[in-house]
Amino acid sequence: MVWLILAGAMAGALDVSANTALTQALALEEAGDSAGALAGVESVINTSPAWELPRLEAARMLVKLGGELERAEAHLDVASALAPENPRAHYLRGLLWEERGRPLLAAQSYEVALLYRPSFEEARFRVAGIWMALGDWLKAELHYRLLSRARPEWVQVRLLLAQVLERQERPEDAERELLAARGFQPRNPHVLRRLAELYERTGRQKLAQKLRATLEAPEPKRRMRALKPSRR
Repeated sequence: MVWLILAGAMAGALDVSANTALTQALALEEAGDSAGALAGVESVINTSPAWELPRLEAARMLVKLGGELERAEAHLDVASALAPENPRAHYLRGLLWEERGRPLLAAQSYEVALLYRPSFEEARFRVAGIWMALGDWLKAELHYRLLSRARPEWVQVRLLLAQVLERQERPEDAERELLAARGFQPRNPHVLRRLAELYERTGRQKLAQKLRATLEAPEPKRRMRALKPSRR
């Protein structure tokens, strides 16, 4: 619970009872009581209205619960006024716009979040997906490529990047990403299937058939190490 740690770090600047109440409310959410957690967080807001963190948590919970988006937006408006450069406020506003079916506005909010925190991987992944869905292949490539550099082992990102590159008619670059993904997960069926499909589309049937055969082959059995005889 990252924000529990943050809440603890801010205890010196805030009323201790409010900080404790927020920690307890978030613990309720961890235990599965989302309604109780939301009530607890909004109680903290009532006692500490100038503290942006509980407002962000309340907005997040309301979006997660999928209702009362106007209430979530009201919390975000106040939080953004209190801390305009907080990247999480812009990220949550992006989630809010997605819930409302406004992907372009959501993408703009995620981009602002990344402006304030370039390492915000959740925001980058979501904005890349939006640009991809909207057909803006260059913007999608930019974000997926930055993610793949930060997390080279994230195979899902490489698969999406390869798809974006193919959309730009760059099969060689797409193949490079798929081969890199295979290097991290040699028997991942999604990676092997995508690579085989790419080979088929580019006229390399033998390579495609070899990969298809790998997909159909059973998993190799692990050999049990022979046990040494007991000395007893």
